[in-house]
Amino acid sequence: MSVASSQIVRPTHFQEAVLRFRSHTNILNAGGRGSGKSFSMMLDCLDHLHVLGPIARPLVLREQWAALTELQSELLEMCRAAFGEAKRNKAEGTITLPTGGVITFSNVSDEDSYAKHQGKSYTALYPDELGNYPPQAIAFVNRIRSNLRVPPGMRPHIHATANPHGRAHSILLKDYIGKSPPWAPFEDPSGELWIWTTSTLDDNPHIDRPSYRRQLVASCGSDEALARAWLDGDWSVLGGSMFAPPFDPAVHIIKTPPHAEYLHRVGGDWGTASPATAILLGRLRADVGRMRFGSIVALDEVDTADPNDLSLGNGAPPQALAEMIREMCSRNGVAHPNVVMDDARGLTGDTVINLFRENGLGAHKPIRKDRVGQWNLMRQLLSNAVTGDGPGLYITDRCPHLLETLPEAPRGTLRAEDLDPKWNRDHWVDALAYGIVDLWARQCSSGTHSGMY
Repeated sequence: MSVASSQIVRPTHFQEAVLRFRSHTNILNAGGRGSGKSFSMMLDCLDHLHVLGPIARPLVLREQWAALTELQSELLEMCRAAFGEAKRNKAEGTITLPTGGVITFSNVSDEDSYAKHQGKSYTALYPDELGNYPPQAIAFVNRIRSNLRVPPGMRPHIHATANPHGRAHSILLKDYIGKSPPWAPFEDPSGELWIWTTSTLDDNPHIDRPSYRRQLVASCGSDEALARAWLDGDWSVLGGSMFAPPFDPAVHIIKTPPHAEYLHRVGGDWGTASPATAILLGRLRADVGRMRFGSIVALDEVDTADPNDLSLGNGAPPQALAEMIREMCSRNGVAHPNVVMDDARGLTGDTVINLFRENGLGAHKPIRKDRVGQWNLMRQLLSNAVTGDGPGLYITDRCPHLLETLPEAPRGTLRAEDLDPKWNRDHWVDALAYGIVDLWARQCSSGTHSGMY
């Protein structure tokens, strides 16, 4: 919300409740949209500047630099209202107060943006809109905690804001939201005390709430789960995830069926700086337990990912991935693997498909590219597995990276029917989709069973 230069808007009841925790716990301000979370974070920052005086060195973060502009301008007005004057250095991204305290504004999204913090010390950390950070940026935010240094007897402070639905939804749900009920302190693995708070736009009297509610609902289209997440601050629904719901670990994660016959396919996604991935799929030739004929099972996976960062590849050439695929198929009793993979130039200049063929693999490009259609098909198969209404999709516990990335796969902010183009851990989902579409299309064209049942 805007702040007039002559006065500071008084905290709302919700913001006062949040700020009661600022002296003794870190805060994840994790309510719905439009509830005044960022303003309470800025009030927290002002109090930190007042208490620590000349040694205060808070760091305010957003993923992208452009997104900091409005936040920086509002905090500058608040500082001038609170301290009488404040000087902004746009080039350095700082605000200096007459007390000697300095606020630093920065983006953090990759190694380069993190590197500029090396050797610097901060007394508090304020990551805004943390829920929209991709997993890699979350990792760098956590790394910046090593720059928090205060004199003995003082506590370095962290106050983050986040909405449900963003790219970091599943990470924040696992690391914070799932640790305790809202407003109940808990310890993180390092022993730091945290609290997460919830709120709705009804907690903010400074906006036209009926109008904003209508705009939020309209922006969500038919995605009712997303609307609940944004309106109610509901983290129990993955409105921003493409596959969760309907993905349910209790239903979709299985042990490898010991006696099942399949039509096999390997779905692959090529990368060098990013991981190259391959997933062995099997289409059931008959019912197996609760799994219907035609169901698809992800049986095994291989990849060239950095185990510490699934968005990075180790640069292995196509020949190395071909050998990994052959070994994966061999341990699953598949003698003649057939690979479907988006074609690209390999490190030697030849195409990946040709190099696979030269290394003894049957390989071809996807039948057609329809990203929205393939996500809809995958969601339908996941839903079928839950309802039993038709062939489903199941994943064995031998596919750990697929199981890690599938539930977090985020919808695009502007195009909710497709994945977020900024999400950089999509390689297993893409490989899965290529294989599923190939098996599905060939089963449909066989005419063996009408409607896939």
